[in-house]
Amino acid sequence: MIALVLVSDFQFRLRDNTQAVSGNADPFVLLEVGTYAAVALFLYVKFRPRPRLHRTSRLVLLGYAYAAVLVLSALYAPYVALAMVRAGQVAVAVALFRCVALHTDPHTPHRIAHAYAVLIAASVVFGVLVPFPRPPLQQERFTWLYVHPVQAGEMLAIATVVLAAYLLTGGLPRNGPHWRPGAYLFLLAICGGALLATRTRGAVLGAAVGIAVLLWTRWRGVRKFELAIVGSVALAVVLVSSSDAIEAYFARGESAERLATLNSRTELWAQAFDAFAEHPLYGWGLTATRGLFLKTMGLGGGHNALINLLVDTGILGAVAWLALLVGILVAAYRLTRRKDEPRVDGMLVSAVLLGMMANSIFTESLGAPANAAFTWLYLLLAWVLQARAQAGRLDASAPLPPYGTGSLAITRNTRRKSAK
Repeated sequence: MIALVLVSDFQFRLRDNTQAVSGNADPFVLLEVGTYAAVALFLYVKFRPRPRLHRTSRLVLLGYAYAAVLVLSALYAPYVALAMVRAGQVAVAVALFRCVALHTDPHTPHRIAHAYAVLIAASVVFGVLVPFPRPPLQQERFTWLYVHPVQAGEMLAIATVVLAAYLLTGGLPRNGPHWRPGAYLFLLAICGGALLATRTRGAVLGAAVGIAVLLWTRWRGVRKFELAIVGSVALAVVLVSSSDAIEAYFARGESAERLATLNSRTELWAQAFDAFAEHPLYGWGLTATRGLFLKTMGLGGGHNALINLLVDTGILGAVAWLALLVGILVAAYRLTRRKDEPRVDGMLVSAVLLGMMANSIFTESLGAPANAAFTWLYLLLAWVLQARAQAGRLDASAPLPPYGTGSLAITRNTRRKSAK
């Protein structure tokens, strides 16, 4: 997964949007395609997947359904070369998620999350020590290499939520590596500070939502409501005392007219809905939004995950995507109600996914293939499947209650029959 994030979102050169939709491949595009191919080859050699007919869960089918819609929509896309490459990358991401879910243990997703946090923190340090030239409109916004601040903010928001989860759940049983709290706090300070420095409003909102979910699911009963009251009062104090500074931070020196259109997003969305109305059921095809608005708006992508999917894949793709999100969230919520290791898995999956959904209001990454958000979406799917399987094993190995009468005896007999 780390390799996929590196080649998909780490930009080592500046490239015009028209170059992507035209199908022109430079050495870095070839490196990206080659890396995905290498990952696919590794998965085949390592796990030797064989087609088998067996029953599978509805959640797995939802993951397949969404990926199938994306791949099939590449067949009628206006930019065929780009769409076919993206379809292949979707297939590799799905294969990776199935291998993680089927052939690894519950510790693997946590190891991936730790490695991802270290990668992003190291990228921040590199960006501070080796600043790359930035376009005029991004001079005051932090990033590294030639990564757009919106993409950098999204990756930093995910890392911030992940590190906050490990810091807040230090006293709970969980799977995966266990580092000292100081290590998590140090990495969180780096990633959180860099996130604020990107001045990416959607990413900051996503991180805030993710951390709020963690705080809400970390404690139960009366303490949860006490925390909500204290947090609300503290937030009100901060807003009142620092309203001017907060307003200046989110305004980024832009005019009221530009802010009213969300940096031209509302105009873009109006055109997107017109395009959706022409092909409402199946959409225009995978990656169509990368070029449809270049001539009129000079922008690539729908700048909203749901709108991006409605244009690219129509109602069919949007419904498959929403069903997958709801399925993951429902499974994660059930895990948060437990008292053993899968509880932390449910908390982390819920927080990261809801944070990405909040950020997806302003960027299309969660509704587009071959980027960090898409890769994390399928990692979270594998993660929740692993945690759910572990929860089932723990329930099956739990000691039976002593013999008794009434409902207790019925419960024991029922469990013994089910075990047989």
